Amino acid sequence: MNNTNLLYPISISNLFPEATVKDWMNKGKEIIFKRGDAIIKPQSLSNYIYLIKEGNANMFHMHEDGKECVVGILSRGDFIHMLDIFTEKNSEVLAKALTDVKILAIHKDQIRKVVKEDSKLSMELLSHFSLRLQEMIEILSQIAYGKVEERLLFLFKRLADRNKEQEGWLPIPISITHKDMAGMVASTRETVTLLINKLIQKGLIRQYNNRIWIKTE
Repeated sequence: MNNTNLLYPISISNLFPEATVKDWMNKGKEIIFKRGDAIIKPQSLSNYIYLIKEGNANMFHMHEDGKECVVGILSRGDFIHMLDIFTEKNSEVLAKALTDVKILAIHKDQIRKVVKEDSKLSMELLSHFSLRLQEMIEILSQIAYGKVEERLLFLFKRLADRNKEQEGWLPIPISITHKDMAGMVASTRETVTLLINKLIQKGLIRQYNNRIWIKTE
């Protein structure tokens, strides 16, 4: 399995049989969320897993003081909180639409049935979640010990779309706001804005076509 990006992952639905995903896309219950809408709310417990058909969403944990810590950016083909398939606990990770989002609601039992009947798929999912855990530890270490500027550069490298390189520069998803970035690096929006300007002056990043670009390594 290819290495995934914790914050902007390769669609996990690619691990499932193509015919199965196509069937879900055609028959799943479709729900539309406007930009800013809550997709998964606090203490929510559902019999359904959401598969993104169009748009972008973020997953985040909210502290008791209201601060958000973003733990993932999702796009077409990504399941929102896949781990909910294997637990009956209330979700502590929330989800919000970054753009207008169209999702498909798939019953957990349908997904569990496919996983149970396909041993290869089960191992690939286990490998995927193991890798995500390792990357989460790396993220937490960076937040705990790195300076805010270092954490921000680390984030940009994680978010960069390596399929859209232009003359040695990689773009950051346009839907990511300074507030979202602050939540990802455990800082404030004001600090992130100041550091972005500083990194631009250093030539480490640039702004072009209404998005941030970072130099390739």
